[in-house]
Amino acid sequence: ALTKDVSIRVLGFWWWWLFIVPSLRSRRPRGFEKKALDIAFLGTPLISILSPALTKDTELIWGANLAVVVGSYAFAYLTNGEDGDDGDDEENRPEWLKFLYKSLDFGSGRERGARK
Repeated sequence: ALTKDVSIRVLGFWWWWLFIVPSLRSRRPRGFEKKALDIAFLGTPLISILSPALTKDTELIWGANLAVVVGSYAFAYLTNGEDGDDGDDEENRPEWLKFLYKSLDFGSGRERGARK
């Protein structure tokens, strides 16, 4: 049986946080998709760091990362527009979450003086 080096197998489940979610975020999504990808960007590294303590099955960890991404899309879609907001519930977020989301959007163009 062909067994792959552990570093290649680990890269398989880190692929979600390193490449897939950032590639989707680079399209500059709006609305519920932006919220979903922000959640996924924060959730996938947690899964990738914590899961190896519970299991060494890299396929299971990869599937858990997939479940986080799909779950974040489902959560963002189902909670989009709740409480009569228009998708931008900035005023309802705690300060620490506002800071975290603002930190995730470092390449939004505002730092270069882009016009609205």
